Amino acid sequence: MRLEAYKFGLYISVPIFASIIFNEPEVQKWCADYFKFLTYPANPNTNLREEFEQLAKQRELEKEKRAKYAEEVQRMQDNARRSREGREAALKTADENGSELQGGRWNWLRWPVRRTAEAAPVESNQTASR
Repeated sequence: MRLEAYKFGLYISVPIFASIIFNEPEVQKWCADYFKFLTYPANPNTNLREEFEQLAKQRELEKEKRAKYAEEVQRMQDNARRSREGREAALKTADENGSELQGGRWNWLRWPVRRTAEAAPVESNQTASR
């Protein structure tokens, strides 16, 4: 019984509150602007040929901007590819030479390479000094 009374009260109160809220002129104007309920056609006195020409010019400008942007993105991708290839080549030559490359993005993932030829004299110097 309580559920039925709650639903009845809700069914009665929601439309009343909605009509009170949405009957304000500011709210109606905001809703009409936000949801664009009404869009009026262009002024009948305007020259349609000029309007079409302006739209065509705008489209051409947009196409040119998109083409410039695509060229810039392509250039950036080429630079990134060249940089990546250079790093890979440097890592490959460093691995082949057995030397450790300083820095780099993934250097912390590399297994530390111990040089036995360089490590032995350092240890002997330390033991000799003690």
